[in-house]
Amino acid sequence: MLQRHPAIVVAVIGLLPFVLAACSDAASSLSDPRTQLVAARVQSDLGFRVPGKVLERLVNTGQTVKRGQTLMRIDPTDLTLAVRAHDEAVVAARARARQTADDELRYRDLVAGGAVSASAYDKVKADAEAARAQLNVAEAQAGVARNETGYAVLLADAAGVVVETLAEPGQVVSAGQVVVRLAHAGRREAVIELPETLRPAIGSTGRATLYGSGQTGSAKLRQLSDAANRQTRTFEARYVLDGALADAPLGSTVSLQVSDGRSAHALRVPMGAIFDPGKGPGVWLVEGETPRVTWRSVQIAGLSGEAASVIGNLQAGDRVVALGAHLLHEGEHVRLTGTEAARSAPVNGASAQ
Repeated sequence: MLQRHPAIVVAVIGLLPFVLAACSDAASSLSDPRTQLVAARVQSDLGFRVPGKVLERLVNTGQTVKRGQTLMRIDPTDLTLAVRAHDEAVVAARARARQTADDELRYRDLVAGGAVSASAYDKVKADAEAARAQLNVAEAQAGVARNETGYAVLLADAAGVVVETLAEPGQVVSAGQVVVRLAHAGRREAVIELPETLRPAIGSTGRATLYGSGQTGSAKLRQLSDAANRQTRTFEARYVLDGALADAPLGSTVSLQVSDGRSAHALRVPMGAIFDPGKGPGVWLVEGETPRVTWRSVQIAGLSGEAASVIGNLQAGDRVVALGAHLLHEGEHVRLTGTEAARSAPVNGASAQ
């Protein structure tokens, strides 16, 4: 025997039963919970700007650091020797530049008196200019070498928390190799992957719950990727955590319910109410004192669980056929049982038991 659920009513056409449900407002609905980890808004992958052997690791994973704090050091011996070599090259280039400058002055007087040819003077002058250029090159190279000695010390570029250390004393690292991951201090975020059917608006809010403690807070969408991941076909979304979760521990687990981005005019109907006879999706609306079914075209705004968000010529509380929609035709009469229950049915998409 078919039983009537408090939120539905059964319509009978001939001997076939059809389940009805009331349309509900979907403007403020949230998606199913999605579990993700708490992350910092900015995370820096830090490395040395020069190659070398790590001498000291001065921080540990999970440690809070200040801006400018020393994180690691590499052996500066080779860098110091390079500075000395470039300084000596500068001395040699300066002596050569001074000698050629003096020669140019002497030849200038001689060419004026006709003692030497103009071509001889031009050669001496060119040598002096080349020596000055070589001196400039040597001084620039010496400056680079002095800068590189400072690169033997890795400093924190911002205050934050060390997320991971990737090098140990004795290890030889290359220039640019990541040795420390630093999460910058500031608001915490939840980074989640959303399916193609869920595109909330920037600035929309959701609800986050911290696993274990049960603390809850609001979450605001800051960024939504416009490019899907090639493997998963999902879109990365970053939600800023507020309230009690603004300082949630990095790496902790949060359960996030996000706004499904439905239009303010969207209505929530059971998935089984949507039928496409070949002219686009729609639902069968039951209306009138002598109940008839009328076809109403709709646009699907989103899908969630066993319900769908639709936009069309419908109002909250309208009765639609939730099961058996493929058996109906335009204008067919139906006889309702439990009509009063249908009129007072709560916002629900339940099915008959």
